[in-house]
Amino acid sequence: MKIGEDNFDPDYFMYDLVQMQEQLFYYALQLTEDREDALDLVQETSFKALKNRNRLHNNEHIRAWLYTILKNTYINYLRSSHYRQLTHDTEELNNYAAHNGGTNGAPYDQLMKKELHEIIEMLPGAYEKPIKLFLSGYSYKEIAMQMNIPIGTVKSRIHLGKKQIRRVYTA
Repeated sequence: MKIGEDNFDPDYFMYDLVQMQEQLFYYALQLTEDREDALDLVQETSFKALKNRNRLHNNEHIRAWLYTILKNTYINYLRSSHYRQLTHDTEELNNYAAHNGGTNGAPYDQLMKKELHEIIEMLPGAYEKPIKLFLSGYSYKEIAMQMNIPIGTVKSRIHLGKKQIRRVYTA
């Protein structure tokens, strides 16, 4: 293979895309917690992958590429006003508030907290746990002791986790 030559085969792309459908579905199901939404998410991901297959230059990276498309599609779906109108009706807001300490705060604030929680859940485990503990009110020292890691590592992971969260919100 020559330097700069692409390792892309359209036949393998279609085969790999079809083979990945079940794995994509289970990942989407983890994100959405709803079978129908997961199926819709996989369908949208497949459509975007087919539409943009010329951007994939190497079939060896298709799995990561598809997972990235799915995750970004899900994040965009969460951020869309359409999603909020469909899934956050008054009854759901009341249920959410009841399970999270009462009805304090405006509905928009509750939606933002739920969206933030969902984004934190998507972070790698190394960032997710320290951020959750930090948001729960633990100090850096307490987090370091609980996770049995140096305080500098805690600070770094919280900083990098916040950076990833900001990237999602500004994307």
